[in-house]
Amino acid sequence: MEIDVQSGLNAVLESKRRTYPQHVNRISSLDDPCLRRLYYRRAAWDKAVPHPTSLVGVFETGNILEPVIERIVSEVGHASNPRWRIVGSQTPTNDKFLQDYQIAGSIDGFLQVFQDDRWQTAGVVDIKTASGNIYPQINGYDDLGRYPWTRAYRGQLMTYAFAHDMEDCYILFVNKQNLYDMKFVHFKVDMDYMERLLQRATAVNRAITDDVAPEGINDPDVCPKCQWFAYCTPSFSTGGNLQVVDNEELEIVLTRMHELSPEVAEYRDLEKQRDLMLTKGRDMAVGPFLVTWKQTKSKAWRKSIVKL
Repeated sequence: MEIDVQSGLNAVLESKRRTYPQHVNRISSLDDPCLRRLYYRRAAWDKAVPHPTSLVGVFETGNILEPVIERIVSEVGHASNPRWRIVGSQTPTNDKFLQDYQIAGSIDGFLQVFQDDRWQTAGVVDIKTASGNIYPQINGYDDLGRYPWTRAYRGQLMTYAFAHDMEDCYILFVNKQNLYDMKFVHFKVDMDYMERLLQRATAVNRAITDDVAPEGINDPDVCPKCQWFAYCTPSFSTGGNLQVVDNEELEIVLTRMHELSPEVAEYRDLEKQRDLMLTKGRDMAVGPFLVTWKQTKSKAWRKSIVKL
């Protein structure tokens, strides 16, 4: 007897695909590079194409893991030296200055460290999970620029800190493949960065008042992944020599390359993760794999990895 598990998964996840109106500039999305998308989040929220069920599954997994991660974080903080904890979880921002810009959100909490026989607040903190491929690559502020979703964390944390008159931002990254693998990334509020975020909020508010969508980014690498792609219909410039070609063989090749692109991206991420764990010139055996190094005449190291 064959059981169609996928039909059940699709039914459950489909019931969780919801779209809600947004009346303010959400802190979590203020660092979006596309002003038009920020505008659509408020003015055309009902025109967004719902997320695919595969992504809904990722979101639901995060929701389920959240209380588990919070419990582990509490245990780890208590056992650390010095002790630390996260308090004030899901505290809404209540800053008059940000309210004037129609900016609002809820913070994960405040990081407190036990020093000099008392708990001292170090700054704002947000807990973020990362896949086993991404986690090793994020170790400092500059690393947050590697991916669109991690870039957004910078503005998010800075705005939280700004709202609560603090200077320090902390992101606690947790490895999804090992919830007991976690690390802090710390950075300061950049007031020039904050000013740019406030200018973005001002532009969106003006667009809402004028009922005129601001310019989009019209990026062929970004736009097709947007929930408002069909509604926005961005125009991509081609240099004036665009031709419509009937080439079935080329279409098949391009289609297959498109299907494989996620795997290629994953492989590149794995390469980066692997190289972070290797030491040039140090041969090693890891399970069935043998890693050896040779130095070229130009003193550059070349590695060889074989499966025995």
